[in-house]
Amino acid sequence: MQPLTRLIGAIRAHYHNDPDLLRTVINSASWFEASLAMTLARDAICEKHLTYAANIRESIRELPRCPLTMPTDFETLAGIWALERAGHGWERECEDPDGHYTIVLLGEGNHCYDIVVRVDGLTHMWMPFHEGDYLNPVIIDLLFARVTLLPVIVELVAAMGLAFSPLFYLSLDDWHQEYAETMYGEVADIFGEPLKGLGSTPASALAAVSVAPVARAKSAVIWTG
Repeated sequence: MQPLTRLIGAIRAHYHNDPDLLRTVINSASWFEASLAMTLARDAICEKHLTYAANIRESIRELPRCPLTMPTDFETLAGIWALERAGHGWERECEDPDGHYTIVLLGEGNHCYDIVVRVDGLTHMWMPFHEGDYLNPVIIDLLFARVTLLPVIVELVAAMGLAFSPLFYLSLDDWHQEYAETMYGEVADIFGEPLKGLGSTPASALAAVSVAPVARAKSAVIWTG
């Protein structure tokens, strides 16, 4: 829980200064969009903190997607994770230095249909309404308003018995190189024919849009939080 809390806390001020840009870095399912936003953010944010943002993105990307099937059932999960039955769902009150919030799980048996976050009298669905996002964009804002929220969800995933093993990057160069092939494919889909004259390598295509990966240092590791 502590590593994620530290990463979020370290870039919190940057997020509040330009939430739209960092929200794209962290939450866009398009690697091209995220990388382009990362490039634009370099003018205002140091590489160290952008690397933190990349690692937060990796954590969000690795979270299981609802609806999902758990190895356990809600009755067992309630005992493991201190859930209480509430209407048609299960909930847990959580504390944070900036105020309390409630995690609500919607489901029955071993099926979790969605996760809901209640904070300041408002209810927000965890999953996005747009397939281009990993999470509901409002949830991304809440991750920085309540720095314990993402770590708490990671704890929930572990209590559910589900895998969570995001890669942890020590530099942006590593992150760009890891997803160069994926980003190249997206760039080719966007620009199509004009890319043919640039050659068929990811580096040449990404260089054309100012996203140029460099030789990768061996510094990406599996991070379990």
